[in-house]
Amino acid sequence: MTACTGGEPSSGPTTISAADWSKVGETETYAYYADRGSIRKADETVTMSDLFDYKTAQTEGDFPALSKISVREYDCQNQKSQPVKTRWYADHMGSGAVGRTAGATGQLTASVSGTSTAALMKVACGL
Repeated sequence: MTACTGGEPSSGPTTISAADWSKVGETETYAYYADRGSIRKADETVTMSDLFDYKTAQTEGDFPALSKISVREYDCQNQKSQPVKTRWYADHMGSGAVGRTAGATGQLTASVSGTSTAALMKVACGL
């Protein structure tokens, strides 16, 4: 597990605090992590922070980002999710300047088996 700053607990979405990132998986282009300490359950949904650490810079708008941290909402029963808040960072592991911030999509989308989102959902939902 890797500790770094940048996790966002759902109780204070504008507050940045230390997160305890545990690696969930890796692809050819990025590694992805979950902050198990950020898991919050409310009614039918669960929120959890995740971090994507890219091997090469990804362009978000005009900003070259090496990582992003999202607070994601999961509907565990229906296997759907949506990002609530996402921040893209200039450096690895959620460090450096914040280049872009995006809010909720307002649309829960189905989780596709074998994807990073599906793996993160398993962590968040305790599956």
